[in-house]
Amino acid sequence: MRVLGYVVVFGLLVAITAGEVAIVSLGFLTRDLIVTMLIGLAGVKALFVAAYFQHLKDEPRSLSAVLVAGLAIATVLMVISFLQLHPIHV
Repeated sequence: MRVLGYVVVFGLLVAITAGEVAIVSLGFLTRDLIVTMLIGLAGVKALFVAAYFQHLKDEPRSLSAVLVAGLAIATVLMVISFLQLHPIHV
């Protein structure tokens, strides 16, 4: 990957971080929504870092499948724990 590609990915990471700061500074969002959005954005940033700066996008598909499966399991576990900590009142 050329240097310009790394600069673009770095710019996206900076933009996502600026978005996280903006989300936290908004006063009208609930705490649960803020935490959910920050966890989602952190996951996106982690994927960008792993794919581009750790060169995982060039690895074989079987390794990518293992990583995606692990990410899916971690996401499910975070959602389950989040719902247990903050039950939805209907």
